[in-house]
Amino acid sequence: NRDVQDALLDVARFWLDKGVDGFRIDAINFAMHDPELRDNPPAPNGGKRTRPFDFQQHLYNQSHPDIVKFLERLREVTDSYGERFTLAEVGGEHALKEMKEFTQGGRRLNSAYGFDFLYAEQLTPGLVASIAEAWPEDAGWPTWAFENHDAPRAISRWASEEHRDTFARTKMLLLCSLRGSITLWQGEELGLPQVDVPFERLQDPEAIANWPQTLSRDGARTPMPWQSDAPHLGFSTAEPWLPVGKSHARLAVDRQDASADSLLQFTRNCLRLRRAHPALHHGSINVTRADDQVLVFERAADGERLRCTFNVSDRPAAFDLSGKKIIATGDLDDGMLGAYSAVIEEIA
Repeated sequence: NRDVQDALLDVARFWLDKGVDGFRIDAINFAMHDPELRDNPPAPNGGKRTRPFDFQQHLYNQSHPDIVKFLERLREVTDSYGERFTLAEVGGEHALKEMKEFTQGGRRLNSAYGFDFLYAEQLTPGLVASIAEAWPEDAGWPTWAFENHDAPRAISRWASEEHRDTFARTKMLLLCSLRGSITLWQGEELGLPQVDVPFERLQDPEAIANWPQTLSRDGARTPMPWQSDAPHLGFSTAEPWLPVGKSHARLAVDRQDASADSLLQFTRNCLRLRRAHPALHHGSINVTRADDQVLVFERAADGERLRCTFNVSDRPAAFDLSGKKIIATGDLDDGMLGAYSAVIEEIA
């Protein structure tokens, strides 16, 4: 409906006039419905079904071809305000294809992110390789997230408790090494694990309806731990809507800010490294190894080449350090890369 689009663009202008730097657009591929208002057919048997969404084939409420026309109108508006950034969230079975469509040609959105990592039960070299290879340089500029408000915390999905401290660093370095923009969910820089919120404290309707089948979204939305010894970990003087995580006190901001060896400081180092190296900031990506343990890719830009190596398994893997090491985490010893360890080298 053109009138609805005009109204949405007026809302965008209102906020742009107030100085916002851009917009994140939620579930953009569901923004237009079928003009005939047809019902989606039922989904075939099999597969995971924990939400009403999962019981339908999304033929009529998703991916309307005119969505891109609206995005082009929105881009014209944001570009008229100078440097602004537009980011789409894209879900569903065809997310990668639609992410490319929604960012194509510099006339639509600046970037888009999907749920390839957010809903992945495991972080594997093959997963990262397939996603990287799906986004060549001519396919636009992607955005990646390992955690957000809709997904259980990755550190709880992807690593056992005994390896979490080591894994958290490798996960952070990997995210900061991918081609594209990156987003961090609150507390990811602290290594916060998922909170097991008791049923009586759940707030999210989806979590309540699915309990206890899934890790709830509420478990990733708990209060930010600012002070380890303060009531409610410094988040509030009143009882928060969701309980604080019992394991979050030792990971609180005040403790990590005071420690030179904390994950928070390591995250800051990763972000500084990303800004300082053109290859990591805006370079190309070429995956050279992706087996059951080790992921290796090269980033290159402005005459700089970096080799990024990640062992995302819980056991050591053979490795040859032949370049100039610029950052590493975990164990590198005697031709072996330790469990959940990583290194970035400068190579000729």
